[in-house]
Amino acid sequence: MKLFFSEFRADYSKYHFPYQVWLLKEDKDSAEKIYESGFLPIRSLPNVYYLSRNVRVNLGNFDLSSENRRILRKSENLSSDLIPLSDFDYNAEVQKLCLDYCRDRFVKGTFSAKDIKTIFKGSVFNYVFVFKDNQTQKSAGFAVCFISSGFLQYAHAFYNLNYLAENIGARMILEAVVWAKKSQKKYAYLGTCYEEKALYKTEYTGTEFFNGFKWSDNLEELKELVRVRDRDREYLLRDEKFLERFYQKNLESILNNFGVRVNL
Repeated sequence: MKLFFSEFRADYSKYHFPYQVWLLKEDKDSAEKIYESGFLPIRSLPNVYYLSRNVRVNLGNFDLSSENRRILRKSENLSSDLIPLSDFDYNAEVQKLCLDYCRDRFVKGTFSAKDIKTIFKGSVFNYVFVFKDNQTQKSAGFAVCFISSGFLQYAHAFYNLNYLAENIGARMILEAVVWAKKSQKKYAYLGTCYEEKALYKTEYTGTEFFNGFKWSDNLEELKELVRVRDRDREYLLRDEKFLERFYQKNLESILNNFGVRVNL
């Protein structure tokens, strides 16, 4: 695998010289190792991944909570089938449902019809959960995933907004986590978490997040990082308040015991 460092906006007054870290997957590289190192795939660039603060469920520690069970009861009129994307019929009806969802949920221009088609027809992801209404037998939502021998990545979800009362969004992600647990996967990766509205991804026992140098199961640490995201701050590992609260001011211990090892 190769790492690339793409420059971002520099700030000489604070001595900040940021880079976005990309990874190129080569023929013999393990997807498990790449995800384990904190990377997620770029949907438009096959075999290219980006480093981010992402969330996963350690399925060895996952059990249904009372809230999870409530979601299952509230959405019991929904069921799903897991289909290889190579066998999935991506048609005009599917595209319309996805576009309607994106126009309501995202900033204009975030997802075009071409972008959505790339998710379903490209080579980055390999399975889709198809949710249907058990009474009408009509499609209610689609959750595109990447599934390997050891993990599931819940990548992109689209659903009919008429099912909001049934908590369809929560049901879809929960269904994927439960499936991964039953299928004896080690992890379920749920995507990034930089805003408060993304904290729904932590509503599962066994939740962990990648903080740049390790996977942490301290959700108070994650909430603090989300809370201060818009504040002017130092680099995380130079943030004395962060180090004092979560790592006993011990930067040396972090540097000696954590991090992603690479060969140069």
